[in-house]
Amino acid sequence: MGTSTSPRIDGLKSKIDQAGIRAVLGIRYAQLSNGERFSAPVAADGQLEVQRLAEVPVFPQLPSRLASVMGTGRDNPQAEDSFFLNVWAPEGAVGLPVLVFVHGGAWTSGGGSNEWYDGSALSAENMVVVTVNYRIGPLAHLAAPGALDLPLQDLALALQWVSENIGAFGGDPDEVTLAGQSAGAWYVHLLSMDPGAKGLMRRVALLSMATREPWSRERLEAVRDAATKRMHPRSLENAEVEDLLKAGVGALQETAERRPLGHAPSGYLPGRAENIPEDFLRTDWCARNVHVNDVLLSFTAQETGTFFCEASEERSVSHEAVDAWVATLDEVDLPPDMDLRCRAREPYDRIVHISSWVQFQRFPTELHNAYSERGLNSHLVRLEMRSLQPGVLSGHCLDLPYWFGTLDTWADAPMLQGVDPEEFAIESLRLRRLLARFVQGHRSA
Repeated sequence: MGTSTSPRIDGLKSKIDQAGIRAVLGIRYAQLSNGERFSAPVAADGQLEVQRLAEVPVFPQLPSRLASVMGTGRDNPQAEDSFFLNVWAPEGAVGLPVLVFVHGGAWTSGGGSNEWYDGSALSAENMVVVTVNYRIGPLAHLAAPGALDLPLQDLALALQWVSENIGAFGGDPDEVTLAGQSAGAWYVHLLSMDPGAKGLMRRVALLSMATREPWSRERLEAVRDAATKRMHPRSLENAEVEDLLKAGVGALQETAERRPLGHAPSGYLPGRAENIPEDFLRTDWCARNVHVNDVLLSFTAQETGTFFCEASEERSVSHEAVDAWVATLDEVDLPPDMDLRCRAREPYDRIVHISSWVQFQRFPTELHNAYSERGLNSHLVRLEMRSLQPGVLSGHCLDLPYWFGTLDTWADAPMLQGVDPEEFAIESLRLRRLLARFVQGHRSA
C-alpha cells in the first residue's frame, strides 16, 4: 500500500474549524450494483454539497429503541444509497495514523454521519479520523439466505477506499486502526480475521462488542416470509423503503420468542453467510486466525443497565428470581467476582452485573487472554463512568460521548443529564488520549 493521488479525491470541499481541524464530509465510497436493493456495493465517488455532518444522509431506519436513554440527537436525512464516509484531519497533516470508526446500533439504527461521531476532538489528538455509513436493518438483513453479508462487503469497500485515498488527507494507509462499538465492533472483529481484509488495518479496537451468533437460515426465512406477507403484492425487493421498515418491525414482533429474564435482545441480526466464519466467537480459533497484532478491548461496568433501566421485569425482580435464573447458567457465565460482590447488592444490580458479564464482558475478557497468550499486544479496559438516570448505571453506550468528546451533540440524552461538564471533559480527554496512544502504536495504551 502507499499514498494515493487518485482522481477520486480531487476537488473535494473541506472546512477548517478554529482548532485547525479540516473536515471533509459526505464522501461517496460506494453505490448499489445497478441500483438494485440487496445488491453488492461497487466503488463510486463524489461528494455531497453539505455544510454540516447532520446533513449527510444515513441508511433508512426507525427511531432507536434506546432513545429514552441516549436521546436522538439531530436527525440526518435518510436514503437507500447512503454509502458515505467523513474525514477529519489536522490542517497540514502528513503521514498521521488513521482511525476508522464503525458505529453501533443493534444492526438496526445509527450512522457514521450522526453528529455524535464528529471526529474533530479525536483528530486533534494527532490522527486522521474516518466515520462510515453501512447498511442496517431490513436493507441489510432481509436479503435472501445464502448470500454474502452485505454490511461486511460495505465496510470492506470503505476500508479499500481508505487504503487508496487516505494519503491525500495526510493519513498513513499503513497505520490504520479499525474501531467499532457494539454491533460495529462485531463487524470489526470479523474483519480482523477476514483474509480479504488483511493489510487494510494494522490494529483493531472493539468497544462494548455485541456477542451474538448470526441468525440461522430458518430464522431468517421466517422473518422474510412474515415481512413479505405484510407487503403483498409488493416484494422485499421493490417495496417502498418506508413500507419495508414497518413490515420488518412487524415481522420481528410476530416471529420473536419470549425474552428470557436478564437477556438484552437484538432486533435484526446478520444471517449465516459465507463471509461469516462458523467459529468467530471461539477465542482459540480467533487467536489462530486474527491478522492484526494490536487489539484494544473495552466495556462499561454495567452494560445491560441501558437495556433494563425501563424493563419492568428486571426493575422489579426479586432475589429469589435472580437466584433461580443464576441456577440455569453455566459456570463460565458467572462473573469472576460474583461471590464477592453480587449477593449483597439489590436484585436489579445483581441481574445487571451478571447479565453484563454474560452478554458483553465475558467474551472480550477471554479474547484478551487468548490474544495475550499468543503474544499479541492486547489491552483490556473497564470503564466506570456512571449515569444519573435511574437504572442506567455504567450502561451500554454511556462511553460514546466520552470517546469522541462530543457532549454538546448529546444534549437531549437522558443518560447524560446532570453530568458535570468539567468532570466529563477530564474523563473524555483521558479516553481520547488512551485511544490516540493505541492508534499511534504505543505498546501500553
